[in-house]
This record gives sequence, structure tokens and C-alpha cells, in this order.
Amino acid sequence: MARDVKGYLNQLLQMYWLRPETALWRCFDCLLMDHVPITGNSIDLGCGDGILSYIIAGGQIHNYDVFLDVEQLQDYNNGADIYNSSTCRQLESDETFLRHRFSYGVDHKTGLIEKAKRLGGFYDRTMVHDLNLPLPFPESHFDTAFSNILYWLNDLNDVLSDWNRVLKRSGRLILFVPNENFRERAWLYYSAPHQGDNKYLNFFDRGYAGLVQHCYSSARWLELFVKNGFKVVKHRSYVTDPVISIWNIGTRPIASLLISMANKLSVDDRRLVKCEWVEYFEKFCLPIVEGECNREPEDSAAAFHFYVLEKQGCA
Repeated sequence: MARDVKGYLNQLLQMYWLRPETALWRCFDCLLMDHVPITGNSIDLGCGDGILSYIIAGGQIHNYDVFLDVEQLQDYNNGADIYNSSTCRQLESDETFLRHRFSYGVDHKTGLIEKAKRLGGFYDRTMVHDLNLPLPFPESHFDTAFSNILYWLNDLNDVLSDWNRVLKRSGRLILFVPNENFRERAWLYYSAPHQGDNKYLNFFDRGYAGLVQHCYSSARWLELFVKNGFKVVKHRSYVTDPVISIWNIGTRPIASLLISMANKLSVDDRRLVKCEWVEYFEKFCLPIVEGECNREPEDSAAAFHFYVLEKQGCA
């Protein structure tokens, strides 16, 4: 059963309330995936803590947000992954709207994989693995693969060829990847790290620019996919200027201060403050999401691509 725009946005804001720009962007990911089936033997490549994939699948989590389980806040502006932590409290998960599960969840960070395990049967199995390396599975093992971190990996031909290998014939690969104009539109990351008078911009980048290795036009992505044995079943460009302008800044430069402050509140005070934030940013974000949902921008007007690919034999 599909959920409406407001349902996704509310759940994302519940999880990422101190970073509402994250909830705004991820709402589009959820909506794009809303009618895309994850079937058969499936794998989530770069699952992280699993929460985003769980929400994309229609799951809900109550009385929790990702900022409760963080570490290294003092190094936040130096690029520390504050979510890859040993703090890992139990979750109140709700499968009322859940449309699918994954056979495997894979990520290279142990702390994130331990968090993903909290989602119970959402991942039948989890694995710590560097996705730059070949997957430890036999040929034609999976029916469906999903990843939103392909563009962080080193050699796309090696990676895509290997992902093709582990998919069954006519197996599907679902991807979110950046457009060729992403660095320009996400201007705070362009030519980072910043020096001299522009050093303050590092408070926005936090080392993120170094992760984004591949930004291509739809024509270039298509070339890579075809070369490695895939055809495009579905493509949608998304994230236009209103969204990426908000995402560029949001609360990013002061997020560590906000998280530290929120984590010092009593349980009751935190709940009240969070409720106010969620209500406020839901009213702010909902018209943006609804407006964007009615647009089908050209490549040049969008910063990201959504793809559903189908395997067409061995690369």
C-alpha cells in the first residue's frame, strides 16, 4: 500500500528533524521508489543504518530520531561520520505500510551495519563489505539490487560489471546518481576544500565533495550502463533549484550545536521541541514537495537521476 506525500515527509522529519533539508530531499527518493517493486532475492548495496531504506519501503519508526545515537560531535565539521557509532538503542518499528524487505544489507561501516540489524526482519542478513571490491556471491544470485551510493565508488566499470554478474538474467538494479551539473548546483561543494577567505565554506562541505566521484549526464550514465550489460527501464531527473538551494545550507553548519543541545534536553522537553520542529517544517516543505512532484524537469534543470535498470546478459 502506497503512502501519501505527507506520510513520507512526516516520517522523514521525525527521523531527521534537526536536518530538515535531508528530510526534504529524501522525500523525493521515497516517492520515486513508491511504485518500484523490490522482489525476490534482493540486496541493498550501501544500506548504512537501514533507516532510509526502511522508510522508502513504507516502514515507520516511532519515538526515535537518528541524532540520539551519535558520536564524535566535536569532529562534525571535520567530516566525521557521527552516525557510525557504537551507540545503538532499540527501535519501535512499524510495518503497517511496509511493501518489501531485503535479503541482504551491505555496508563498509561496522557501526552502521549494527544499527541496520535493529530493523529485525527488514534485512534477512547483513554484511560488512567494501563495495569497491567484488561481491562475495555467485553469479545470478539476486533478482533485485538497490543502491544510492554508486557514485561514491572508485571504478564504475568494475563495480557495475560485478553487480551485473550477481544479478539473474532480467534482474533489476535501482539507482540514485548525480547529474553532471551536481557540483555546480551544490555550489558549496564545488572545488572543496576551501582555503583563505572561503574557508568558512568548509562548515558546509564537511568533506562531502571528496565522496562524490562521479557526476554525469543521462547520456553518459546510459553509456556506462549499456557497456556493463544493462538497459534503462525507467529514468527520471529530479532535485531542481528550489530543493538544492535549501539542501545546500539547511542547518548543516550548526547541526553539531543543535544535536548537542537537543541531546541535553529531558525526554519530555525533547519530545515537545521535536514536535514543534516537525510541525513547522512539514508546513514549510510540503508545498515544495507537492510542487516538484508535478514537474518532469529536463536533465539541465535537475541535479540528480533516478534509474531502474534491467540486466541484459553478462557484461
